[in-house]
Amino acid sequence: MGFFDIVAGIGKAAGKAMGDALTKQHLEAWEKVKGASSTRLRDFYDQNNTSEKNNSSKRALALAAMGGYEASDLLRKDESALRALKNMREKVALDDSNSANSLREAIDSLLR
Repeated sequence: MGFFDIVAGIGKAAGKAMGDALTKQHLEAWEKVKGASSTRLRDFYDQNNTSEKNNSSKRALALAAMGGYEASDLLRKDESALRALKNMREKVALDDSNSANSLREAIDSLLR
């Protein structure tokens, strides 16, 4: 194995570790938002949809927890939150935890 193969292997491992950490952060955030009231979820969505703070992943989590017509309406107007939601769904697809299962169900329900 050459030097460049070793460097490439280290890069792949680091990338996977970062992806795993991000998935863990999403699941931890999901646990916090999934039980919030619809008013609080809308506020959370709005807080992360400003010119100063634009976080599509947090908006996606809020929409998944919100569910229903309001979330579907907001999602239709928010392309980046839709992409974040689809990416999140893909990342938790093989995770078998209760948190991942409930997040998948919420995302699937919203995307129907």
